[in-house]
Amino acid sequence: MQEIDTHSLKVLEFSRICEIIAGSTLSPYGKGYAEKIRPIFDRKAIEQSLRQSAQMRDIIRFEEAMPLQRIEDLSELIEKSRVDGIHLEPKSLLEIKLFLDTVGDLSNYRKSEDRKEKFPDVSEIIDRFHPKPEISKAIGKAVDSSGDILSSASSSLARIRRDLGDSELKLKGHLERILGSRRKHAGWQDDVITMREGRFVIPVLSGDFRADAGIVHDKSHSGATLFVEPSSAIPFNNKLRQLQQDERLEIDRILRELTSMVGEAADHIAADLDTYGFLDCVHAKASFALKIEASSPVISDHGCLNLLDARHPLLIYAAGSGKDVVPLSISLNDSTQSLLVTGPNTGGKTVALKAIGLLTLMAMSGLEISADHKSTIGIYGKIYADIGDEQSLELSLSTFSSHIRNIIAAVNDADDNSLILLDEIGAGTDPKEGAALAEVIILTLLERGSNLIATTHYSQLKTLPLEHPELLNASLEFDRENLEPTFRLKLGLPGSSYAIDIARRLGLPSEMADKASVLLGSDERSLDKLIAKLDNDLDSLQHRKKELETRLTGAKTLEEQFKARHAEVDQKEKNLSREYVEKLEQQLKEGKREIDRLVKSIRESQASPEKVKEGHHTIHKRADEASKLKKATAENKTGDGRVLKKGDTVWIEKFNTEGEVVEMIGKKKAKVAIGSAFMTVDTIELTRKKSGKKFDGTQKYRKTSTVHAAAAEGEFSPEIMLRGMTVDEALEALEKFLDDAMLAGVGQVYIIHGKGTGRLRKNLSTYLKSHRAVDTIRIGDWNEGGHGVTIARLKQ
Repeated sequence: MQEIDTHSLKVLEFSRICEIIAGSTLSPYGKGYAEKIRPIFDRKAIEQSLRQSAQMRDIIRFEEAMPLQRIEDLSELIEKSRVDGIHLEPKSLLEIKLFLDTVGDLSNYRKSEDRKEKFPDVSEIIDRFHPKPEISKAIGKAVDSSGDILSSASSSLARIRRDLGDSELKLKGHLERILGSRRKHAGWQDDVITMREGRFVIPVLSGDFRADAGIVHDKSHSGATLFVEPSSAIPFNNKLRQLQQDERLEIDRILRELTSMVGEAADHIAADLDTYGFLDCVHAKASFALKIEASSPVISDHGCLNLLDARHPLLIYAAGSGKDVVPLSISLNDSTQSLLVTGPNTGGKTVALKAIGLLTLMAMSGLEISADHKSTIGIYGKIYADIGDEQSLELSLSTFSSHIRNIIAAVNDADDNSLILLDEIGAGTDPKEGAALAEVIILTLLERGSNLIATTHYSQLKTLPLEHPELLNASLEFDRENLEPTFRLKLGLPGSSYAIDIARRLGLPSEMADKASVLLGSDERSLDKLIAKLDNDLDSLQHRKKELETRLTGAKTLEEQFKARHAEVDQKEKNLSREYVEKLEQQLKEGKREIDRLVKSIRESQASPEKVKEGHHTIHKRADEASKLKKATAENKTGDGRVLKKGDTVWIEKFNTEGEVVEMIGKKKAKVAIGSAFMTVDTIELTRKKSGKKFDGTQKYRKTSTVHAAAAEGEFSPEIMLRGMTVDEALEALEKFLDDAMLAGVGQVYIIHGKGTGRLRKNLSTYLKSHRAVDTIRIGDWNEGGHGVTIARLKQ
C-alpha cells in the first residue's frame, strides 16, 4: 500500500489541516474520518472526494442548512441492544431517537429533485441511509424529553397509573380522617402525611403510641415523634405497593420491547452511524474550504504542478481572509522539471515551499485547495520534504546531520514520479562543501526525473540553470528601497540574500556594514548588482507589457465598436433601400392601374397591339428596375446565376416563385420549369436553392400554389387556371390575363381549362383565334397537360 513519508506529512503541517477539520465535525464518527484523511493515489477517488466537498460547499453557501445534529457515540448502546433479555435506559433510547430523527430529516432533505440534480454526489451519500421512522415514533410515544416513561407507552401502563392515582387518593383520605379525629396537643403542628420506606405514614407522639395502633417505620432525631403506618391503612399501602410493582414491571417490558426494536435494526443503524460520520466529515471539509477560500483543482494521473494564485491555507485560516496573503504561481512540467529558489532571509522561501507541499498533499487527499480552480496537481507516488531545523539532542544529531539523513532517504527513493522539497539545501556546514553537496544532490535528482523545489543562499548554484534548462531559477522579491520583502515569487531570475542590507536596517553600524561589503569581494558584488539590474529591467518590461495589454484591450474595444457601427450603418442603408423600393412599387401599382384603364380605352378605340406595347414601354422598364433593386436589398435571396446547372432548384425573383433549371442557354440565360410551364429567364434573376428532383420531362401537370394568374405588383406568371369556371367567367379572366401577358412581354402562355366535356376548351379556342395579340394556338403535348391545356403563342 502506497503511503507518503510520515516525516514529510509532519514538517508540511498536514496534521494541522486534519485537526482543524476534525474540530469542525459534529460526531465522533465524523472526527474519526477527519483524523484518517491521507493522500490517496487513485484519480477517480480523489475527483469524487473533491466533487463531494465542492457540492457541500455550495449547499452551505446557497441552500437551506443541511439538518445535521451533534451526535454522541452510540456504538456501545447499539451493541448492547443486540443482547437478549436486557434493555436500554430511557435516556439512551432518546439519544438513539435523536440520531434516527436526524437520518429521517436528511432523507427528506435529499428528496428535493432540484437538489438531487445539482448535488448528485452528496445525494448519493444520503441515499445510503436506512430511515427507521417506526422506531423513532415508538420511542417518542413511550419516553418524554426528560427521560420519563409516558402513560401513552401502553394501555396497561395507563390503566395501572390510573389505579395508582385512585389508590393513593383513597389512602391519603383515610389517613387525613385519622389525623382529623385524634386529640390535639398544645403547640403540635406536625399533622402531615409523609412517606417512609415507600409507605405512607402519619406522625404520632411517642407518649400517645400504642403497640396495636400500627407499624412504626421511623422516628424523629429527638425521638419525640414516631412515624406510624396505622393498622387500618396497611391494606391501602399494600395495594399501592402492588400497583407500583406492576408499574415497574410494565415499564421494564416496554423498555425491553423498544430495545429489541433497536437490536433488530442494529446493523442498519451501525451502518448509518458510519455514513453519518462520512457525511459529517464532508461537511467539515467543505466548511474549511470556505474559510480558506478554496476551490477544486484539476487532477492529473502523473505527478506535475501548475499552481495559480496559490496561498498557504493555514495563513488564510489564521488571518480569516486571503486578501493579505501574497499569492504565488509555479509550474513544474515537461519543460520545467525543478525550481531553485533564492532570496533574502525572512523573504518567504520556506513559507512558499511549505505552501506548495501542503497544497499538493491536500489535493491528493481529496481536499479543495486555496488556489485558482484552473490549477493542476498530479498524483505523486512519493513526496519528501526536508524543512526547518531538524536538530535532535535525543539522537545526538546536529542540524546538518539531520538534514543529510532526510536528503539521503529522499535521493535513494526518488524516481520520475517524486516531488522533493529541500529547504536551505546543503546548509549547516562549510559553505564550499555544502554548495558542492547541494549541486550533486540537485543534479542527481534531475537525472532521476524527479520534480525538485529547493531553496538556497549559495551563489554558486544560481548558474546551474544556464547549463540545465530543465532547472529554473526563481526568487522572492525584495524591496531594496525600504529593505523589506514583498513575498512575491518571481520566476526566471535568481535573487540576492541582501544580508548586509538587512543587517544595516536592523541596526548594524554603517562602518561594519561597509567593511562587510568590501570583504564580500568584487565578483560577488558584481553578481548582486547584475541580478538587481536584471530584476529592475524585468519589472520595467512587465510594466510595459501591462501597458501594451491595456492598449490592446482598448483597441479591441474600439474595433468592436467600429464593427457594430458599421453594421448599424449598413442596416440603415438597407432599410432606406427597402423604403425606396416600397415607394417605387407603390407608384408602379398606381401606374399599372392607370395603364389598365388606358388599355381598356385603347381596346375600345380599336388601337393596334403595337401602340399598346409602345404605351407601356416606359412603365415596364421601371418595373424591371424596381425588381433588380428589390433583389439587391432582399435577404437570403441573392445568388450567382453563372454557376447554375441543369436540375438546380432556383428562386425566380421576377415571379416570386420556385422553379427547376431544365437547360442552360449560354452563360446568361436558363430554361426554367415552373409547374408545367417553361420560361427562359436571365440567370441574374435566379437564386440557386437546395437541389430538388431533376426534371426529366415525364411529370404530369400540377398546379403551383405560389404562381398567380394576375401580374400583381409587377410580377407575372405565364399560366392561368380556368378549370371549373363557366364560359363567361373564363372569357373575362382570359381577356384580363392576355392584357397582362402583353404588358409583361411574354411570348407564350398556358391556359389550363381541363378536359371535361370539351365545351370550355372549344369556346376558349374560338376566342383565342380571334384575339388580336394571339399568333397561334395548339393543344398541350402529353408532358404539358395534353387536352387539358391550350398553349397560345403571342405576337411579338
